[in-house]
Amino acid sequence: MGALLVPVPGSNAAFLRVVRCRSLAEEHNPSFCSRDAIISHMDNPDSEIVLYLMLRAVDRFYKQHGRYPGVYNYQVEDDIGKLKSCLTGFLQEHGLSVVVKDDYVQEFCRYGAAEPHAVAAFMGGAAAQEVIKVITGQFVIFNNTFIYSGMSQTSATFQL
Repeated sequence: MGALLVPVPGSNAAFLRVVRCRSLAEEHNPSFCSRDAIISHMDNPDSEIVLYLMLRAVDRFYKQHGRYPGVYNYQVEDDIGKLKSCLTGFLQEHGLSVVVKDDYVQEFCRYGAAEPHAVAAFMGGAAAQEVIKVITGQFVIFNNTFIYSGMSQTSATFQL
């Protein structure tokens, strides 16, 4: 029984990889933007990359207005225009000539930064799985950006 508990040194050596992730400063610097990767994923207008672009627009909205779009019901209509402006500014700043459907802007304003408990639980589980991978050294962690769509029940990783 004791022999089973002792790991064989180097048994996972074939799976070792160096993963260099971007810093937050690089994430928010337009010169580090991987335009080609984003544009290639935009072949499908409902790709998860759209959610990444929308989240970046929401970050910009928060910086400009000190709150998330659609938090107050009486501001939803006004916030749609403001969020659309933030999205356009983000796309222009990063040199991206892609089109995001207005449905996404409206939906992000409608839900008002709410996070259903099921989505929060899934994201917590995904993060915990990555931590376990690092601690046990058994698998290579995902590199860069992970997006989960609760509506379509899909997830994707992007190296941007």
